[in-house]
Amino acid sequence: MENRSKLLAALGFMFVVANELSNELASLIAGRKARLTRHTIYVRKDITGAGGIFNVIDENTLKVEGVSSLTKTSLPKNQAVIFDKIAIGFALGSVELGEEGQVDYGTTLTPAEIRNATLVITQNGREVLELPVADMVKAQSTNNANDLYHDLEGFHYLVDDQPMEWQLQLTKGVHIVGGGVNTTLRTYITVRLKTKKTQRKL
Repeated sequence: MENRSKLLAALGFMFVVANELSNELASLIAGRKARLTRHTIYVRKDITGAGGIFNVIDENTLKVEGVSSLTKTSLPKNQAVIFDKIAIGFALGSVELGEEGQVDYGTTLTPAEIRNATLVITQNGREVLELPVADMVKAQSTNNANDLYHDLEGFHYLVDDQPMEWQLQLTKGVHIVGGGVNTTLRTYITVRLKTKKTQRKL
């Protein structure tokens, strides 16, 4: 019953923000030709050497299974999302490049350099989310993946076919050294949004 209530609330919220979506998607929603389905957006990225403002997504981001569900910096046309939970994780990998989809993000404690950063998501100048990483990281000992998510206590949204920025803003003067004291390792982060995405009805 709770899941159905949340879905209905999300549908109501989508109608409220429909005028900010693409014209085609807004028309589909108004005509009851779109529905909401469960979807997780995720990005995993090598953050070794980062300092200042680090772009979690950029024009080089590609949709690759196990690495990223996004391509470049926008959602596909007619696919907007509503989300109310977010998770951020950290992992260490070997000196080899390209291990974003191979390392375990659920067993390593997040270092202070990342905990003290702020995650900011914006779209077309609109602030979608700004939260300290320390508010989002959870105890890594849990066996329940849902326990790793931070409850945002309200709906947030990303519209379709418009550029986004996902930025990790690090403390001034801080740089992410690979593996902290162990410079033979590389440092990775993952950001996940638990969403409901729009989908055209068949």
